[in-house]
Amino acid sequence: MQKIYNKPESNPRLTIDLDALHKNARHLIGMTGGGLIAVVKNDAYHFGLERAVETFYQAGVRFFATTSLRDSIRIRDLYDDVDIFMLNPCRDFDSLRDYSITATLASLDFLRENKDSMHDISYHLEWAGQMRRSGCRSKKEVLETIRLAKESNIKLDGIWTHFSWADEFDQENSYEKEKSDWLDILESAQKIHKFKVVQAQNSASLQRDGLLDNHSHARVGISLYGCPPYKGADLTNNHHALTLSGSIISIKDLEIGESIGYCSSFKADKKSRVGVINIGYGDGLLRKRVMGHDVLINGRRYPLVSMMMSHTIVLLNEDDNSVKVGDQAIFYGQDIPVYEYTFKGVGANSEQISPLNFQTLDLIYLPVKNRL
Repeated sequence: MQKIYNKPESNPRLTIDLDALHKNARHLIGMTGGGLIAVVKNDAYHFGLERAVETFYQAGVRFFATTSLRDSIRIRDLYDDVDIFMLNPCRDFDSLRDYSITATLASLDFLRENKDSMHDISYHLEWAGQMRRSGCRSKKEVLETIRLAKESNIKLDGIWTHFSWADEFDQENSYEKEKSDWLDILESAQKIHKFKVVQAQNSASLQRDGLLDNHSHARVGISLYGCPPYKGADLTNNHHALTLSGSIISIKDLEIGESIGYCSSFKADKKSRVGVINIGYGDGLLRKRVMGHDVLINGRRYPLVSMMMSHTIVLLNEDDNSVKVGDQAIFYGQDIPVYEYTFKGVGANSEQISPLNFQTLDLIYLPVKNRL
C-alpha cells in the first residue's frame, strides 16, 4: 500500500512520482528503438511541463510534441539540443524560426497562402485521416502539397497523422481501416519524397502493433504518464505516477433518517458511521469519480456517498473502529489507479487528471531514483 503521510487534518495532496515517468520513458524508448516523441501538451497532461520534460530528458528523450507555441518556447528555453514538434498549425513564422520549432504543414491551402513566409522552418506534412482536425484530406492533396513544397524550397522533413480509433476494438475494425488508409498514403508519399521522420502512432497503436514498418518514430502521450491506453493493455512495464489523497477530518454516527451533505445528499436508512474527507470538487476531483465509487483507507475500500466543494463523505462500517481521524484516504494511487475509473466510465485518463487543482492541493514531486 502506498503511504505518503498520516497526520491529523493534513491538507489534501497530489503526489507525482517522477521516477515512474522516468521508467515509462525508458521503456518506450526501447519499444521505439530510440524513436520516441514525448507528447507534453496541456502542461504535460497536467503533470507539470518543466518537471515532466526534465524527467523525460534525463531518461533520454530528445523529441517533444505539444499543441502550444507558448509551451514549445518553454521547452526550448529548457534545452537547445531537442527537437520540438508543434501539432497545431501555426502562422507565427518568426517565432518558429527563432526557436527552431518544427511545425505542422496542415494542407495544400495553408502552403499556397503562406509559402513565401515559411522559409528556414522544418515542417511535417499532416494527413487528416479520420480525426480531421487538420491535414490533407485526400491522396491527391498530399502529393500536390509535397510537389509544391519541393518547388517552393520548403523544408519538408516529416509526415504524420493521428489514429483516432487505436484505443477501440469495434466490430467494424475501424482502427485497421484507418491504418490501412494511412499506409497507402504513406507509400505514395514516400515514392516522391524522402522523409526523415515518419510518425503516426499514439500510445494505443504502439501498444497494439509495436513500431510500424517504415516509421521512424511513435508519438506517445498517456502511456508516458502511467495510464494504459485501453482496457486489457499490457501493464508489465506500466508505472502509475500519480497519487491523490485527503485525510479523514471527522467521523460521525448517524441515526436512521439523519443526513449529511448539501440538501441531505446522503440520508441514513440504518444506523451509519461516516467519515468526512477534506477534498472535494473545488480541488478538481470529478463528481463522477466520487458518486457510486470508492476510496482506499488503510488498505480497504469504502463507498463514497456525498460530495461538496471541499469535502467528500465516505460510508464506514457501523461497528468498524479501525478508521481514525487523520487517516489517509486515497482516491488515486498504485492500488487504486486512475485507469480503473477510466474503464468504469468516469472519463478518459486525462479528463480525470486535468482538473486537479494545483492551488488547493499540496503538490509533491517524488524524485527520480536512478538517473542515466
